[in-house]
Formats: sequence, C-alpha cells, structure tokens
Amino acid sequence: MPEVPDVGPLAAALRSLYAVPPEDFMAERRRLVAAEKADGDPAVAKEIGALRKPSLAAWAVNLLAREAPDLVDGLADLGGRMRAAQGRLDTATLTSLRPERDQLLEEVVRTTVQLVADAGRTCSPAAQQDVRATAIAALADEQAMAAVASGQLARTLSYSGFGEVDLAEAVVRTTSGAILSVVKGGGAGPRARGDRRRDDHGAGEHDQADDERGDDERGDDEVGDADGGDAPDEAQLRAALEAAEKQLAVAESEVGRARERAEETRERLAVVERQLAKARAADERALEAVTDAVRARKAAEAARHTAQEALAEHGGPHA
Repeated sequence: MPEVPDVGPLAAALRSLYAVPPEDFMAERRRLVAAEKADGDPAVAKEIGALRKPSLAAWAVNLLAREAPDLVDGLADLGGRMRAAQGRLDTATLTSLRPERDQLLEEVVRTTVQLVADAGRTCSPAAQQDVRATAIAALADEQAMAAVASGQLARTLSYSGFGEVDLAEAVVRTTSGAILSVVKGGGAGPRARGDRRRDDHGAGEHDQADDERGDDERGDDEVGDADGGDAPDEAQLRAALEAAEKQLAVAESEVGRARERAEETRERLAVVERQLAKARAADERALEAVTDAVRARKAAEAARHTAQEALAEHGGPHA
C-alpha cells in the first residue's frame, strides 16, 4: 500500500466504501474521490481511488464483521486461546478446543450465508469455503484476526499451517504496518486495539523506532562510496528524479489499468456465478420433472397390467 497521507479521512472513506454492496463499490469510490478533491485533498483522493474492490467472499466477511460483531468477538477470543496453547505446546488444550473451533466455524459460515441472503444475494459453495478459510486464518494469526475485524477486506485469507498469514493487498495498512481501521465492536485482540490507537493518534514509539532503524538501514545502501569519483551535480540529480517520477507515473498507470481489468473480470465472474446458480436450479427442477414422469409412467404401466389381467379373467383378448 502506498504511503497513507492522512489516516482520518481515509479511514472514514474505508468505512463508507467497504460497507456498500459490491455493485455500488465503483460509484461510491468515485463519489468519495470527488468529495476529497472538492475538499482540496488530492493526496487522500488518490489513495481512495487506489482502493481495491472486494471479492464477493471478502464482501461477505466484511458484512459479517459489521452485522455480527459478537460472533467476531468469539472468533478473536477462541483464536487467542488457541494461539496461547500452541505457544505452550499444550496439545491437550488444543484437542479440547477442537469441538468449539468446529462449531464456531460452522456458525460463522451459516451466519454469513444468512446475512448475504438477507442482502439479496447468494453465497455460493466456493464463497462459503473462502469464508471458512478466512475464519481459520483469523484463528491462527492475530493480524489476520484484526484484518477480519476491520470489515475492510479486499480479498479472503488463507492459512497454510505454518508462518504468518499473507495480508498483502488484503487490507489497507499505515506506513507503520498497522491495519488502518477496525470496526467498532469487532473482535480484535490487544495487538489490533493497540494498532487502532496508533492509527488514531499517530505511530507509537515502537513504530517510530522501527521507522528510524529502517532509515538507518536504507542509508547504508543509499550513501555512495566516498572514493567512487565525483558526486553528481544538481542537474544530474534533477534528471534522475524526473526519470524516476516518469517511471513511477507509468507504473501507477499500469497498476490502475490492471486493477480495472481485475474488477471487470470479477464482475463478469459474478454474472457467470449467478447464471450458473440459475442453471443448477433449472437442472434440479428438470431432474425432479424426470423423476415425476418416470413415476407416472410406472403407475400407467401398473394400471395397464391390471386392466389386461381383468380383461383376461373375462375371456376377452389381450391388448
């Protein structure tokens, strides 16, 4: 994520943008960009314009974070207990928590499906699997839990069974690495709540120290060799800066086009998924019709056989 110029307006925009239905995302993003430009804040407008449209499954998880905060709280609580037991290598506790884990995951998926249905959409089996995988990732990783609680996922998460959960391009972060915003009432652990306080009031001392160390480390690479020849003059430096800015502009343009193509692809995929759901429903109705027809045919055959036997008893010819 590029540097966040102003956490306050951007955080407010995130809350608004990721709360709208997927089909309204692009229009809402354009509205927010126009509003920030009108307020004289082009830097924030640029950041808002770069926000990714969530996948349908990510939108469903965001919906869960907003509409079922108690359930997300439960997910955070269980995840904390499981990670603590894992840290102690307490296999007995982990085993005892397994039924609670399975029940909670089922409730997360079931509630999400219902919320999506209440919003006038269908949560496909594939999307349900993505929702479940995201909940598993939240149980395993504290930062993933904070991302889920933020209600601002752009994509769903997954956990491979070791290491940290990859949050790249999944949720907006500040330059300190903290998740930008957490939905009030959502289940976030102590780390997430600390991140939220830093987001509201600026980076904490720990983050500032990290940034200063990063500057020192970068300085070793950026400082030229004192014996490596004459230092470049101002004109050369300006030329290098201009070239770098042009390269950045081209790269940002490519990123924008790529994101637009991805969003268009997701829209087409959503249409195909809806058509597939309709086709499956039609196929089920057709199979039911076949079953009814076969049943009717058997009934007709039985009736014919009964009539033939009755006719034979009366000495008449067989049909």
